[in-house]
Amino acid sequence: MAAKQSSSSCLSFLKDALLLPTRNPKLFGPVFLLVVIPTLLINITNVLFIQPLSEDILFDINKIKNTDPSSSEYARLMEEMMKEVRELLVIAIVMSVTAVVFSFIKQIVALFAASTTYSGDRYSIAELISKVIMKGHRIQGPLITMAMVSALEFACVLLLGILVQQLMRQFSMGVIFLFVFQTLAVLYLNIVFGVTVAVTVADTERRGVTALRQAWRLMTQVRRKEGCVLAVVIYLLGAAPSPLYMVAIGFAKKSMAAGLALLTVYTLLSGTVQIFYFDAAMVYYCQAMETKMTLMADDFDYVKVPTGEASV
Repeated sequence: MAAKQSSSSCLSFLKDALLLPTRNPKLFGPVFLLVVIPTLLINITNVLFIQPLSEDILFDINKIKNTDPSSSEYARLMEEMMKEVRELLVIAIVMSVTAVVFSFIKQIVALFAASTTYSGDRYSIAELISKVIMKGHRIQGPLITMAMVSALEFACVLLLGILVQQLMRQFSMGVIFLFVFQTLAVLYLNIVFGVTVAVTVADTERRGVTALRQAWRLMTQVRRKEGCVLAVVIYLLGAAPSPLYMVAIGFAKKSMAAGLALLTVYTLLSGTVQIFYFDAAMVYYCQAMETKMTLMADDFDYVKVPTGEASV
């Protein structure tokens, strides 16, 4: 019975996160569109431009291999390929910058929506932006924290890449164990980084390293079980729509309309998972802070209790 109650308490914050948008639909509706529309446009750009150009470049490379370098056909193919490469680079750079910008925007807006709704406020999207996000210099903290988190995520990926190269050169159990351990550590750290941004959104006094330190303490000391549950659930939900994306890409080669329809469904599911992740990170932080404050109050009361026993 105790184990059942413990399991229920570990999952209760996920239920609260799942129901959070229902507390203020007029806010979370536009937030959902803010998350979904840029992602859909990026996915469509990938299907309509990035992949066809990539396939054309690979086709040109195969033709160039079988063409005499001294012939005019070779020079023509090289010119066409270089033109396609330049187009691909321009589209990829624009899409990457756009993806990063919208990633920052949607995460900030979604976390502020989750924070204000959980605390009891009922803003519209316009009120949230004007009265909360853009009020004073409040947006600076999340931007600084997200920039730091992005740099740390890049460093983690770089370390994994180095380990992969080492694994390819020296296939041993020690390297495999180190790779698996670091992969799991990076996956967990990514969730810690998500909670870090939630910390700096909810608490204006914490940003950057101080927000990361607070998130780390909450996930490793205050509510460890819930932190592990958060990581497992988010990765499982995030992986669930992935096969649909591959199916959509396959259908797009045969029927563009069917491929785009499946891509839209995938984007809607992916956007739902993202909203849930932002809500879960914020609810986890708020409830972990409540637990922390309760523990601190209990410790304070314990110190105040006299050591002597009362006579009966």
